[in-house]
Amino acid sequence: MSDNEIDIVISTLGARGDGCGRGAEGRTLFVAGALAGERVRVVVEDAVGAVPRGRLVEVLEPAPGRAVPDCRHFLDCGGCVAQHMDAGLYENWKRGIIADALAQAGVAANVGPLQRVPKASRRRARLFAVRTATGVAVGFQASGSHRVVDMTMCPAVEPALFAFVAPLRAFLAEVIDPSARAEAEVQVVDGALDVVLRLPGSLDWGMCERLVAFGRDAGVARIGWQPLARGRRAKAEPPETVAAFSAIRAVFGGIPVALPPLAFLQASVAGECALTAAVTASLADGIRVADLYAGAGTFTLPLAKTRHVDAFDGAPDLIAALDAAARASGLGTRVTATARDLERRPLSARELAAYDAAVFDPPRGGAEAQARELARSDVGTVVAVSCNPATFARDARILVDGGYEIGPVMPIDQFRWTRHVELVAAFRR
Repeated sequence: MSDNEIDIVISTLGARGDGCGRGAEGRTLFVAGALAGERVRVVVEDAVGAVPRGRLVEVLEPAPGRAVPDCRHFLDCGGCVAQHMDAGLYENWKRGIIADALAQAGVAANVGPLQRVPKASRRRARLFAVRTATGVAVGFQASGSHRVVDMTMCPAVEPALFAFVAPLRAFLAEVIDPSARAEAEVQVVDGALDVVLRLPGSLDWGMCERLVAFGRDAGVARIGWQPLARGRRAKAEPPETVAAFSAIRAVFGGIPVALPPLAFLQASVAGECALTAAVTASLADGIRVADLYAGAGTFTLPLAKTRHVDAFDGAPDLIAALDAAARASGLGTRVTATARDLERRPLSARELAAYDAAVFDPPRGGAEAQARELARSDVGTVVAVSCNPATFARDARILVDGGYEIGPVMPIDQFRWTRHVELVAAFRR
């Protein structure tokens, strides 16, 4: 054992998937890849902010819940944090993340069994790239770092998405300078690849021609371009479509929707199906529903088969896509679609008086302003969908304080092996 290595016992498993133990002088160390009850050997690393970390060197005494990771990049790549957990431990950990968030908010609720999605089912990803002296690395970033881990396998994403990595790597080797970086937003929509590349420099005619040729040769349905934004606060320009070789259509409730570039979709088809089933089962037929943060109609269109639905979202292009799909399918009399920033202008309690039920599926920041208006309203049922247990719990507290009772919380594991989890619950008066 070298001088900078120490042996510690892991006492707990944290919400980020790290094992927590005490090192020298009793200070807490967070160790990726370690499980509660294990004795491990670690190298103490410099603290990132206020978080001291230990890099796992060896598991000296493994815990019963340890599993063999599916991916050779695990612990190097930052995409997954939980491949070392067996099925039982993994489910308890994910359910515990939700239960802890609810407890901290003072909300009593039953967290149901974890609804699993298959491996290799993630249909969207942001890929990072950098050109080095040995070639172009394409993949996810290492945990807590901007270092790109060159992806040679990925058991989390859809096969069509992973198959795009090799041609992307070859293309970037031709178009970016040494040490330059790039990004690719890739989404698989009903088997079709929708790609937006973020590249340094400007989009001139020569680059357009190269992007068209690359998209055609790589078999993508649509390829777009954005300038590579610098810094966390840099404002990204809207993507510019360079070539569309075929239509990009998602299907919600049997209704095709032509999607704009970078349109939001649930992370997996299986996750979307589970969420849609839960939302529709929570609402009676023949009622009037407000679908808040509706996107392009993931829940709006299935609900509209037997209900009247007014959809609201802050993205005008998604609302336009939803409106066009509803009209084309003959649902124009049962669906309205309105562009509205619900963070700044949530539907008021007075406006909500027109509805029997509401559904909301906000970004990770949650729907605090809208939840406060719902809490003041007479809406009978609210179905909340969230990808962030912490903000879900905050919003749930607001609804409960407003007189709602929370039903069972369904966790859906569409972010497999990550610290993220989707969830859905119904609130009723």
